[in-house]
Amino acid sequence: MAAAVAGRAWPVAGVWPGHTLDVWTGRLRAWGALELERGRAFLMLPVAMGAGILLYFAAPDEPTVAAPLALLALLCLVALRLRERYAAFLVMAALAAMTVGFAAATLKTHWMKHPILAGETGVVRVEAWVEAVEKREGNDRLTLHVIAINPAPERMPQRIRVTSRTRSAVAVGQPVTLTARLRPPADPAAPGHYDFGRDAYFMGLGASGFVIGAITFGAASATGDPPWPVQLRARLDSVRNAISTRIRAAIPGPAGAIADALVTGKRDGIPEGINEAMRAAGTYHILSISGFHMALVAALIFAVVRGGLALVPSLALTRHVKAWAALVALLVSTAYLVISGAEVATQRSWIMIAVVLVGVALDRGALTLRTLALAAIAVLVIAPDSLLGPSFQMSFAATLALIAGYVTLRPWAERHSGDPAGWGRSLLIVTNGVIGLATSSFVASVATTPYAAFHFNTVHLYGVAGNLLGAPIIEFFVMPLQILALLLWPFGWDKPVWALAGLGIELFVRSGEWVASWPGGRVIVPSLHPTGLLTLSVGFIILGLFSTPLRWLGLPAVALGLLIAPDGQRPLLLVDGEGATVAARAPDGTLRVVSARGNRFAVQRWLIGEADRRSATDETLQEGVRCDPLGCAMPLAGGGRIAVPRHPDALPDDCREARIVVTRNDPPPGCAAIVIDLRAIAWTGALRIHADPSGLRVEPARPAGADRPWFRPRPPGLAPPVLRLPGRTEAAAAAGRTTEAEPSPDLEDVALEPAQ
Repeated sequence: MAAAVAGRAWPVAGVWPGHTLDVWTGRLRAWGALELERGRAFLMLPVAMGAGILLYFAAPDEPTVAAPLALLALLCLVALRLRERYAAFLVMAALAAMTVGFAAATLKTHWMKHPILAGETGVVRVEAWVEAVEKREGNDRLTLHVIAINPAPERMPQRIRVTSRTRSAVAVGQPVTLTARLRPPADPAAPGHYDFGRDAYFMGLGASGFVIGAITFGAASATGDPPWPVQLRARLDSVRNAISTRIRAAIPGPAGAIADALVTGKRDGIPEGINEAMRAAGTYHILSISGFHMALVAALIFAVVRGGLALVPSLALTRHVKAWAALVALLVSTAYLVISGAEVATQRSWIMIAVVLVGVALDRGALTLRTLALAAIAVLVIAPDSLLGPSFQMSFAATLALIAGYVTLRPWAERHSGDPAGWGRSLLIVTNGVIGLATSSFVASVATTPYAAFHFNTVHLYGVAGNLLGAPIIEFFVMPLQILALLLWPFGWDKPVWALAGLGIELFVRSGEWVASWPGGRVIVPSLHPTGLLTLSVGFIILGLFSTPLRWLGLPAVALGLLIAPDGQRPLLLVDGEGATVAARAPDGTLRVVSARGNRFAVQRWLIGEADRRSATDETLQEGVRCDPLGCAMPLAGGGRIAVPRHPDALPDDCREARIVVTRNDPPPGCAAIVIDLRAIAWTGALRIHADPSGLRVEPARPAGADRPWFRPRPPGLAPPVLRLPGRTEAAAAAGRTTEAEPSPDLEDVALEPAQ
């Protein structure tokens, strides 16, 4: 019935408006009924769950665990009672799915609960078990399971991450003693930027810092065996190290480091120049184990096993060899997950592949929208916090675009494939050839570009060309050889195969460097507003999930998202989460660093957020800034000066001569300048201050009144106001302290924690 109504003729000109409205209403209802008949309601379940997760992370205070669970039970009961009324049932099911997402995020946060360091420590002595070691250019980064910290902080973190500027020979599972300075996990560099503190919380990290001096093996407080998670990591790391040693012995230089990264996930040893070239060529995702590698390994094993079993007629004709191949591929993918270190992105990829392979074993479609929905549901239940990260958003956006395009074009091509000269036959050949790979790369690039622009402020224009040249080398040459080498290792014939794979990797690197050398490939875009990205995502979802002309309703949403995405507000002032770095807008409209001490990572993020190509060390960032032992000052856009005094003795002169004073000290009575109190940073986190017609407007990284588990515990007492107006006395300011700037941020040396 729905299909019949949906197929009626379009309304024609000259029909009275009421009749036209009735026709369109009927048509919309028919299209909606047809979507329901095709099972599109199920595809919206992960979308509803994602909405619930977003509501959880937008909440100003942490909800109780019982509240969403009780609401979920109530909604399920109501849905059961309304199951005969289909429309009402769908509404209740959508609300229940939203509550599932909200509850999953609440439970995950409660389960991950752990102490977070309250503030920066002095030099402390740390005794700990080594959980992970990352070798990076110029330093080592260690994840430690804390045994003791002396002197003990008020809130003892259970796991910390420290960076050693010197190479160390420590191994996972060893007890160590070291001296370090520790800080809480970092605030965002600016409001709306990547939240290091939130991600550190869900990784179980309570502090980070620098190692001072050498690392000593052994710890006086380490008695007995290490905790079982450390023991498990140590055993896995020993296997990974053995594979790494074997690979790098057979393939020297950067090619060996890349070959190692493709198998074990260890990217130490890859020169930063190659990393940058791969980013510019759009092929950096190949260097990090994610969906590409997991799908490639699963597909290769499935094809080999199924092809091998098909050569045995007694098995191929009497047994379900496709299911056997899918299960073997799942086992190998699981082993690959373990060997590669089981990072969060790899876990998410494994979940998706597992859903696909189980579907194949059960004779279900391998690459369908329903499979993608099941994978999304599984990921959102297990790791709801991943919804906010670029990895989840970009991987699912690319997969949705590819599957939706395949589902849309494939039936039409197959209907016309009988004509040897027809367009359908040609399209079928195209989708299975090199141009098909280019088309897939183009579709995936278009789908992921908004998310890359939002999270990294960067768009790589040559990603299609880079993937067209580089991906086939890895897909058809390097990865099969690496799998073969692992199989031949026990027989001692793996080294020649590794060496052959190394030749393919060198060709892959050269192709990436060639594409990266093309001019104008990297475009820096200014920061985008989250509302625009959310609106655009809704449009993508409608375009990808719907099958009737209702899908075209997604186009206005995409257009609206693109329209409102640019964040045209350019702040007058920026202050980092430590209150140590202040940037202000100069009369020429560009940023200058006013403070003498600068957090270079924060400054770099501020510049990128404005599509400013300068680096944080650029000398022009100090143009017009005058500094002396008492402080720094510079002219401001819009007139007046900003002063950042280092000493209280400078305040009287700054209050008299400056328009804005940024300080941690109490200004003198009758100060004629607007004072920004840096002591409020402990509540607000990083600040962005805008000059509006009505005055200055403060935008904090931690919204006023918000209190979440990943925020740094706020200091005792009331929060000072961020702004003090000219002539306002300390007594008046104290009287005005109410609830302004209530949140509690985290602090970390942001320069050590670039976006993962």
